[in-house]
Amino acid sequence: MSKKIFVVIFVALLILGGGFFAYEKGYFTKSPEPKTSQLSFDKLLNFEIKDTTLSPENIQKFQANFQTLKQNLQNNPDDFNSWVTLGILKKDVNDYEGARDVWIYAGQIRPQSSPPFANLADLYANFLNEPLMAEENIKKAIENDPSDYNFYVTLAEIYRYKIPGKEALYEQTLLDALNKFPDEVNIISLLASYYRQTNQTQKAIRFYEKLVKLNPDNITAKQDLEELRHQ
Repeated sequence: MSKKIFVVIFVALLILGGGFFAYEKGYFTKSPEPKTSQLSFDKLLNFEIKDTTLSPENIQKFQANFQTLKQNLQNNPDDFNSWVTLGILKKDVNDYEGARDVWIYAGQIRPQSSPPFANLADLYANFLNEPLMAEENIKKAIENDPSDYNFYVTLAEIYRYKIPGKEALYEQTLLDALNKFPDEVNIISLLASYYRQTNQTQKAIRFYEKLVKLNPDNITAKQDLEELRHQ
């Protein structure tokens, strides 16, 4: 074998060997998606009872429920329902920041779902005093599940009661919802009450008539309608 051929074979072996080494080290494989670090995972699974009015019996029940959820999530970190329930549990003991973090994580692992975002909207609006974040999250819930009329009602109430300057969007949001759910008595009832409260009598009468037609056993609606007719 000539010296030139020997050198070529030697170089080829070096390349193949280097390639195998690189493959073994994972240099040619795609990096895995980043996962929640152990530190943040442990933080999410921390349980701090901040409601000082709870009885020892209730504290024990909450702790037991938490331990069950914690075990479920340690066994299966992708257990979406357990994450959502853990957020509810944290909120029930007044750990609002903890509930927020858990629901944010639940939304990250299931970005097409609605429960984490709907729960965040309620939390931001009524407990953390961040109405713009509430608006953002309930809109995400609507985007993911436009078939739930309750989300539209929540958005309307955020506009009316939580964001100064956007009160007028309450009516329009409910009207938009009514176009999607034309026979939903709860939306009709809210609009009827709104028009009555804002002295828009003819509109109130029209919606109360619709309400009574759809729900003839609603005695209060019938009484309100009669009062409006006699004004």
